[in-house]
Amino acid sequence: MSIKIRMRGKSKGGIAEVKALIKHPMESGARMNKKTGKPYPANYINVVEVLVNGTKAIDAQWSGAVSANPYLGVKVKANKGDKVTLNVASNIGDKGTDSITLK
Repeated sequence: MSIKIRMRGKSKGGIAEVKALIKHPMESGARMNKKTGKPYPANYINVVEVLVNGTKAIDAQWSGAVSANPYLGVKVKANKGDKVTLNVASNIGDKGTDSITLK
């Protein structure tokens, strides 16, 4: 399954503010199903990478403690016309990517 990402960003003075909304349930594995009494399986984003023109600017590791459909806002060194890419991966192997060209 693919993780859906919506991004936007703008550069001003060599610093770009990048905002992303990631559609994902972010299930920690600690919540119980009331009908079966068994826990919901863990399914959360654990790898987040932001690349500027193919060079890694941010490398983060998340856990099940992050809320569902997380919002990510970061500032990176980048100019107008640079390509910013966001890559995410979950603990069960789902992946998602999105790229923008800065305005």
